[in-house]
Amino acid sequence: MFEGSIVETGSASSEIALRSGAKLQLAKDSRARILSDRVVIEKGIGQISAPESFEINAANLRIHTGGRLSVNVGPNVQVASLIGIAHVSSAAGILLAAIPAGRRMDFSPQAASGTVIRSGCLMYKDNHYILQDEKTQEVVELFGPQDFRSQLGNRVEIAGTVSSAKPAVSIATLLVNIAVLTPKSSGGCLSVAANLGAQTDVPSAPANPAEAAGQTAKTGGGLSTGAKVGIIAAIAGGGAVAAVVLTMSKKNSTSP
Repeated sequence: MFEGSIVETGSASSEIALRSGAKLQLAKDSRARILSDRVVIEKGIGQISAPESFEINAANLRIHTGGRLSVNVGPNVQVASLIGIAHVSSAAGILLAAIPAGRRMDFSPQAASGTVIRSGCLMYKDNHYILQDEKTQEVVELFGPQDFRSQLGNRVEIAGTVSSAKPAVSIATLLVNIAVLTPKSSGGCLSVAANLGAQTDVPSAPANPAEAAGQTAKTGGGLSTGAKVGIIAAIAGGGAVAAVVLTMSKKNSTSP
């Protein structure tokens, strides 16, 4: 076959062995373009097996596998990983998903521009908000102006754009700037959070060191004035002494 050759099937499937060692199986009523370094699935279903990282293109998506996967091109693009992890990127090379073996994911035409949609449990880990997709179990880190705190521990659907920055949470594969957050159901995320070492609420202690320092400054780094006065009065054990201490405290509090 020559560079750029097109293979199209009718009522029967076809199998093609490439020089790179990859193998392509085309289902019936499918079409693919064969290039020296990749395969372009233009229509129908193609199943690819590759001994090392190999690229498949479908509707402006770039898919890499070092195992085995299936690509179904229709109104949306469905990618199913059969062996190994399938990495799906936009045309610009922005990673959109890392699909583990035994899982599949649908990509709309908007995905090529970096737009993603995920549904699953919203949780808190390492001072950041995360979501685990209920279809693929992929974890993404979230940021944006939305009120994430009120939906912690609930199932939600998010839509946003993928950032090129690396997530701060080690288990996350993507950092997503959220445009829309839609609640789906309340609760049901405790076991998911436990498996990920995450939380379904935000700790009461301030995560920001500057905030903690500000609270210490307000209290003088120790007991309040009222608490100190109470302790001194109790130690003195005399009404006259207590009266003097309370009077001095009141005077100090009203002095310039």
